[in-house]
Amino acid sequence: MKKLVLAAAFAVSSLALAGAAHANVGAGLVGNTVTLTGPSGVMKIYYPDTSSIVVKGADGAEVPGTWRVDGNKICTTVGENPENCTDAVEEAPTVGSSGTIEGEQGAVQWAVSEGKDF
Repeated sequence: MKKLVLAAAFAVSSLALAGAAHANVGAGLVGNTVTLTGPSGVMKIYYPDTSSIVVKGADGAEVPGTWRVDGNKICTTVGENPENCTDAVEEAPTVGSSGTIEGEQGAVQWAVSEGKDF
């Protein structure tokens, strides 16, 4: 469970590295899925509405959570873990957005796809 939570926190933090200011940095996430592919496998985060998420870990387990926008940051809480906020988001992630983030555990590729992708 701890790996799942860390991966979810990293996933949302990775979106912060995308690119120009936007009024609502979370608007493009609502109703969509962020897929993360890295050394620990594939993990997906679905944003069904403006306050809840479902994280599907590499092991197939689904864990509920919440999210909110705080200015230009995206803050999430997964399971019973404390809230985690991203660094400032410069460009709101939208369907089709993708990138690669270098982290402590290696490179993680992220992509936003339309709808629930699991």
